Amino acid sequence: MTLVFSESIRKIEAMTKKILNGDSIDKEEAKFILNFPDEYIEKLFECATLIRQKFRGDKVDFCAIVNAKSGLCPEDCKFCSQSTKWKTGVQKYPLMPVGEIVKRAKEAYQMGATKFGIVTSGRGPTDKELEIICEMVKAIRREVPGISPDATLGELTEKQAQRLKDAGVDHSNHNIETSPRFFEKICTTHTYEDRLRTISNIKNAGIDLCCGCIFGMGETIDDRVEIAFELKKIDPKIIPLNFLNPRPGTPLEGVQLMKPQEAAKCISMMRFVHPSKQIKVAGGREVVFGDKQDWVLKAGADDLMVGNYLTTTGQDYKKDWELVVSAGLKLPEHISYRSI
Repeated sequence: MTLVFSESIRKIEAMTKKILNGDSIDKEEAKFILNFPDEYIEKLFECATLIRQKFRGDKVDFCAIVNAKSGLCPEDCKFCSQSTKWKTGVQKYPLMPVGEIVKRAKEAYQMGATKFGIVTSGRGPTDKELEIICEMVKAIRREVPGISPDATLGELTEKQAQRLKDAGVDHSNHNIETSPRFFEKICTTHTYEDRLRTISNIKNAGIDLCCGCIFGMGETIDDRVEIAFELKKIDPKIIPLNFLNPRPGTPLEGVQLMKPQEAAKCISMMRFVHPSKQIKVAGGREVVFGDKQDWVLKAGADDLMVGNYLTTTGQDYKKDWELVVSAGLKLPEHISYRSI
């Protein structure tokens, strides 16, 4: 046994014990996870699994989204193919009709999702759009009782957030995207503080917050640690982790995909920093992890996005069911094992 091996194992086991005993790790310890030797990654997975089991159990949740309004966005987020600033060829269309959204919610439920996100492009919804989205939420509540309608609509005022809450929205997503330091390298048409304001409005309305980030946009390891601890201050209910899938025509189209080992260590780091949170792995999962998608669950995640993403396709949802079952974890209750 090499000195590096024994020291790495000793330290990760000590950190795991701290978490299991109700303590927390600091930024240097989080950085240690991101630098953990690739050849010992199974040991990291073992420790992340112990933490996930204690604080989250063995159930994996599924969520799904619909791109309810595509393209036409005036913001300049460098990762996003829906910005009018970039020539990406993405499909553009206005807000979908209520009936189509209900249909998509029913399909999401059949795929195993318990949460369904209505997502719109743009800086924020107009009053007319918000009125229609509230109708969508109420219709989903009536016609698809097994699924929770969520809304991801960009910036929201206090009044808009309250209207969504009154309509029946349980969760709303508004990611910080990256660290405060790196944010202006990714977007200049709005600020990190703008995002924090919407996050505050969502929480103040009594809506459960879904707030995470995108890894692999050129940020440093220190940025990744800062993201985790910023989210600790924000205290969302669900933390979605996305991995950049570079879109042609965007300024980040030439960025190299993260390696599975690097991405998996990001998930484990988040599990150590946020032991009791629901950690969802969403965009970029299939392209980054490839045939190592089991690593997503081994690394500590307990929530997966099924179906398609906003402008890219996901894999067959039954492969996600199989992924969960093969890991010895539990599917959402309304999914029958016989369906696999």
